[in-house]
Amino acid sequence: MSTILLVDDEPDLMELYTDVLEVMGYEVVQAHDGMEALEKAHQHRPDLVVTDWMMPRMDGVELCQHLLQEPELKGVPIILHSTRRAPRLPGVRMVLSKSSPLEEFEDAVALVIDESHSESLPAPTSLVPSAEAHH
Repeated sequence: MSTILLVDDEPDLMELYTDVLEVMGYEVVQAHDGMEALEKAHQHRPDLVVTDWMMPRMDGVELCQHLLQEPELKGVPIILHSTRRAPRLPGVRMVLSKSSPLEEFEDAVALVIDESHSESLPAPTSLVPSAEAHH
């Protein structure tokens, strides 16, 4: 089961997105700002971070920068979720508007999780015996 770190300071949205992600079969770890998210990312090593941009204490942009600087977290894909037009940042796989339909949110999460899992799979090994095996 994949773990998603969901970061947002709006309780109603946090509850809605948590419910959606759990129904999709993901384990959800919640954080209410970037500082809390960074702590929880170290504790849980999520498969994906979905973060709001505008938050108190540490915003989503700062969180993304910290995740990229941490050796054990720098490969974790990020979806930035915002009410405003958000910047493209290194490590951010997708930027979604909070006004987008829930289906778009679900599709984005599934796509990024699938892409990150396929990137981490080992290369297929050949089943054809090498020429050296015949000598």
